[in-house]
Amino acid sequence: MNKVILKFKYLFIFYKSKILKKRIIKESKNLKILFKKDILKKNFNDLWFLNNLEIFHYFFSNKKKEFHYLEIGSNEGLSLFYVLKNYKKVKATAIDLWQNKKKESYFDKNLRQFNNYIKIKKDSIIALRELGKKNKKYDYIYVDGFHDGSHLIVDAIESYKLLKKNGIMIFDDALQNDKSLKYKSYQGIKNFLDFFGKEIKILYFQNILVIKKKI
Repeated sequence: MNKVILKFKYLFIFYKSKILKKRIIKESKNLKILFKKDILKKNFNDLWFLNNLEIFHYFFSNKKKEFHYLEIGSNEGLSLFYVLKNYKKVKATAIDLWQNKKKESYFDKNLRQFNNYIKIKKDSIIALRELGKKNKKYDYIYVDGFHDGSHLIVDAIESYKLLKKNGIMIFDDALQNDKSLKYKSYQGIKNFLDFFGKEIKILYFQNILVIKKKI
């Protein structure tokens, strides 16, 4: 299945998401400006998360009670910084290999003001399975790790096992079509949706995919 066919299969939710995106951007026009001020004195060089900020915020914005957050692929810590800065009652876990020592040092410096997160430096699949053995469960999971479709599908499945009922799971670059990869992100996403389609509700589907676990 190519990306065009995948879009056609979920045409209705694609159309609804496109309309929703316009409304979200309009309603949160100052969000990015304010967040950029928050990170001015930090060591953030990779700012891709800013492309997702408004959508990410929209699906977090009503969370005022204590909740558990997990992210796969933390890099310099920009997405985690946003969560920790804006949601004081969060208990967060970050998974990344941090093969680039400079990126890891940026992550540590950018987040040193916070003490309510756990850093796990391991391959995501190994780390997720270890968390599963400990019966860890999360309200929100952000999947932004290795984008090879064959790896992404395993990240997705192992993360889904850790997601609480009514939990939210967000996939970045769900429709990425990197020609250097044998298996594309969207192929992994397609397989995930095929496996769990009856158990989830798709809340948003553009380049970002947001799902809710129903059971």
